[in-house]
Amino acid sequence: MATVLDIQCMPREARSRTRRVSDAFFGAYMARFPEAIRVKRDLIHNVDELPMIDAWDVEAKFEIMYGEGKLDATQAERWDRLQRLTDELHTADLVVISAPMWNFQIPWYLKRWLDCVVQARLTFDVSETGYEGLLKGRPCIVLTTRDGIYTPGSPMESLDFQLPYLKTILGFMGLGPIHIVNADGMASSVREASLTNAVEAAKTLANSIDG
Repeated sequence: MATVLDIQCMPREARSRTRRVSDAFFGAYMARFPEAIRVKRDLIHNVDELPMIDAWDVEAKFEIMYGEGKLDATQAERWDRLQRLTDELHTADLVVISAPMWNFQIPWYLKRWLDCVVQARLTFDVSETGYEGLLKGRPCIVLTTRDGIYTPGSPMESLDFQLPYLKTILGFMGLGPIHIVNADGMASSVREASLTNAVEAAKTLANSIDG
């Protein structure tokens, strides 16, 4: 029985175009694997559950990463909050992130979650030879929509700081393979065709990925 971690970052509720792609994926996936456990983390409505990464969190992080791992009571409490978030990733067999592009990059809600879960000893390790992701063996799916067109060779390609960053940071934690379903051109005349193609691509992916 697979566990799917569903990371949602879609503030427009039912009007969200990204949600149409996300709903298409999960509709097909859950129909195929009805016993799968879907763990939802709604970053928009539950953002206050995420640590702010203040001085105590940073001190705890540095102690774990560079020190001897000796935490005081406050640091231990803060580190436990971060660990519970990363536990969701370790428990998952599949990670799905649904988020639009904002200002050429990811929404700050998603960045806040990433800053919480990208942690030494929890999702990556450090050694003399470099960094190693600790989440290997877990595919990750990114479902997104963007107003512009950022395809390779397009005039706006260099402004895409969203998907290159996500591929890098998710891969850094060991997640992979990373599958992308994207609808570009939401502010242009191709938006309906692009969104329709993305919806169909999400269904196809859901019917091909392992449970």
